[in-house]
Amino acid sequence: MIRLFRWLSGRSLAFLHALGAGVGWLGYWLSPTYRHRFDAHVQLAGIGRAAARAAVAEAGRMVMELPFLWLRPASKPLAQFTRIEGDELVDEAHAGGRGLLLLTPHLGCFEICAQAYAERFAAQYGPITVLYRPAKQPWLREVMEGSRSREGPPPRRPRWRACGR
Repeated sequence: MIRLFRWLSGRSLAFLHALGAGVGWLGYWLSPTYRHRFDAHVQLAGIGRAAARAAVAEAGRMVMELPFLWLRPASKPLAQFTRIEGDELVDEAHAGGRGLLLLTPHLGCFEICAQAYAERFAAQYGPITVLYRPAKQPWLREVMEGSRSREGPPPRRPRWRACGR
């Protein structure tokens, strides 16, 4: 599985997104539990069918972004793939001498937010510390820990701290 992650990390983000859309639908159709939960949540939230269909593909895209986010070379910054809105709020919080707490979803966005924040703000305000729960699967835990300890110009990489379990 680690070899597959490494191979995927070298592919373009466009390729991973295209593959991810298919992975999202494959997961939806192959997992009755996931499909029933997803459909129940869609109904409970009152989301239309078109938006729900798009969400299935987006979930797969999010999963397929992970090899790119975790294993891409540190020399390949995220700035070309991300847009930070509201960076004046970060500046304002730091100018006021206050700390900053960022709450993000777990997969995909969680990974990219910490890395993009570190790239954009760490040189000015110091490193970001990120708390996370280690994966249960040993191979996935190894990939995550390897990714999070990879080389990069400090302080422009997050400091990852495992918590829980």
